[in-house]
Amino acid sequence: MNKKLIALAMILLLAVGGLFAAVYPGTLPGNVTATLNANIGDYLYHGFIDSTTPAEFDATKTINDAFITDPAFQYGFRTNIGTTYNFEFRMTVGDFLHNTISGAKIKIADVTVGGLSPDPISGYYVILSKTTAVSSGAVNVVIKPAKAAGNDHLGVAMTDAEYYGGANEVAGPYTSTVTIAVVSV
Repeated sequence: MNKKLIALAMILLLAVGGLFAAVYPGTLPGNVTATLNANIGDYLYHGFIDSTTPAEFDATKTINDAFITDPAFQYGFRTNIGTTYNFEFRMTVGDFLHNTISGAKIKIADVTVGGLSPDPISGYYVILSKTTAVSSGAVNVVIKPAKAAGNDHLGVAMTDAEYYGGANEVAGPYTSTVTIAVVSV
């Protein structure tokens, strides 16, 4: 009887296998495709460069003891914008204004950009420009507070109350603001 049972199981197995063969005709469906798109947008990164993280740009910088040691910083930019757009980085330097006494100020004697003392243009300095396919740039800037009589960095004569160490300077804390703008040219 075992032989009959095995034979019956074999016949059922072949019949069921044939059933599946009839349902699946042996033709696979066609290929499917996916289209992948990407875009790299224009970018312009700029700001103050910290020597500990030179690949990053900081939007703000604080320099203390500016009358003792002339404030110095490095400024730079990186972009993928080609020759289509031209721009320059314009820096304005404000006098050191007394934090609480209106009208008291210490003037700026000189500004150096890349070791040179450029003449200001309508009160600002062009510290970097991108007018070609240049993709990055950096420059060292030094702001020199007035420490002796003479003219300030804009060519205006100073009084003895407008330079550090002058006979009539006002004691107290002072703050100067340096602003750098990106301007299309």
